[in-house]
Amino acid sequence: MDIPLINLKAQFGKVKNAVLRDLREILTEQRLILGKYCTILEKTIADYSGVPHAISCANGTDALILSLMALDIKPGDEVITTPYTFFATASSIVLMGAKPVFVDVKKEDLNIDPDQIEAAITRKTKAITVVHLFGRLCDMDRIGKIGAKHGIPVIEDMAQSLGARRGGKMSGAFGDIAAISFYPTKNLGGIGEGGMVLSKRDDLGEKVRKLRVHGMGSNTYHHEMIGINSRLDEIKACALVEKFPFLESWNNTRIKTAKFYNKKLAGLPITLPVVGDDTSHIIHQYVIRVEERDKLQAFLKGKGVGTGIYYPLPLHLQECFSYLGYKRGTLPVAEEAALTSLALPIYPELKIAEKAYIVASIKEFF
Repeated sequence: MDIPLINLKAQFGKVKNAVLRDLREILTEQRLILGKYCTILEKTIADYSGVPHAISCANGTDALILSLMALDIKPGDEVITTPYTFFATASSIVLMGAKPVFVDVKKEDLNIDPDQIEAAITRKTKAITVVHLFGRLCDMDRIGKIGAKHGIPVIEDMAQSLGARRGGKMSGAFGDIAAISFYPTKNLGGIGEGGMVLSKRDDLGEKVRKLRVHGMGSNTYHHEMIGINSRLDEIKACALVEKFPFLESWNNTRIKTAKFYNKKLAGLPITLPVVGDDTSHIIHQYVIRVEERDKLQAFLKGKGVGTGIYYPLPLHLQECFSYLGYKRGTLPVAEEAALTSLALPIYPELKIAEKAYIVASIKEFF
């Protein structure tokens, strides 16, 4: 078989006709930036997430930068975050002139360890950025209490967790502000780059709306603050509008596939992801951990099964962050995860026979 890690073509088939119809309308009307479809998308995501403010922007990295700008993060400030995540989580902090302070992740789910957050707080700490890694919610109850105790706002990097919920509360509604990515490979992915900022706070929501258009308020060419140019165009927004009605079913299918994998792979020398009976983990990636990761990956490649490594080098060991002074062995759980993690295909369009083949191939390796 030939089974890719991600299959965007299979997903787009569901919305192709609707998107092409919308594109004809957009191109005919020539309303290209922050128009009808951006408005629909913002309202849809706000209602879905249970927050009053959803502000679209150019990409997920900008969503993080806008979140930090809205919180007035300045040079010399510190932001506590995880080392086991996509680069933008930390680079956005550095681009503000601030310092990322990395704390290790938990062994069971590779999310930031709340037990280590409080010890890392100093008088310079101005925010905590959590990442709901691979679509699994962090322990937001504990992290929220830590933030409240010290008067430190919490940013949710929810690039991978749109639709995850716990106790009826959605990802993006726990912290002060949240950043979404609509990169094509996400559970709700667009036809190009795209992002969004969510907030339950009116002050932050209104500030981000201005920051994304060069700090401009309701009066054109009158700038209340220095912002950036980060607007979502209508072409990308329309695809997200058409895909959104499928998000819940796609997430549920991912969860079912993850449970299938967990059942069939049980007993092998593999650490499997925790998949509960709720939707606190919407399985953006299904990531196993295995000592012979590289050998298994090569074997599966030979069998026609695509895999991925998220992430091969934790951020505290990246060359560009060497000035922070972290050494190998400093954050051992993240470092071990980087050496052992392997993502298997989990996209909703996977056929039963393909899932069975993936499982059989892994069993054959062992």
